[in-house]
Amino acid sequence: MDVGFWGLLHDGGIDAIYGNVPGTVSVKVSIQYLRQKFPGEGTGFTIELADCSELAYREYDSAMVTDFAEIVALEPEIVGVEKDGNRVVVNCVMGSLNIIYESASIHLDTGEDVSFGELYTASKTYWEEWTAKTSNMGRCSKI
Repeated sequence: MDVGFWGLLHDGGIDAIYGNVPGTVSVKVSIQYLRQKFPGEGTGFTIELADCSELAYREYDSAMVTDFAEIVALEPEIVGVEKDGNRVVVNCVMGSLNIIYESASIHLDTGEDVSFGELYTASKTYWEEWTAKTSNMGRCSKI
């Protein structure tokens, strides 16, 4: 099961979830800064989860939510990922998304396939540029 790509979607907001559990589920993630590293117009990615047998979100100290519309209404924002046996735990700002699936594919929001390597390179490039930009902001030049 693929899980590493979830961590690359750090700061991404979950905008839509559709499909069926059990079955195929699609998760739309908006993450403008990363999407801009790919050609064309768009705001994010669609993650297609094959053979998904669980998708539930729990805000801290709250009950588990399995209704896709209710999950989206809670506006989860991705922070990181961990694996707990066969379950993927996508940690979010206010809770965690628990998912079990067999495989995942990543697509631009315009439909084109994206490999893990492409997503990794785009993320690495963005954060290297961000680090360079923010480290230069703190420097003063002498006249």
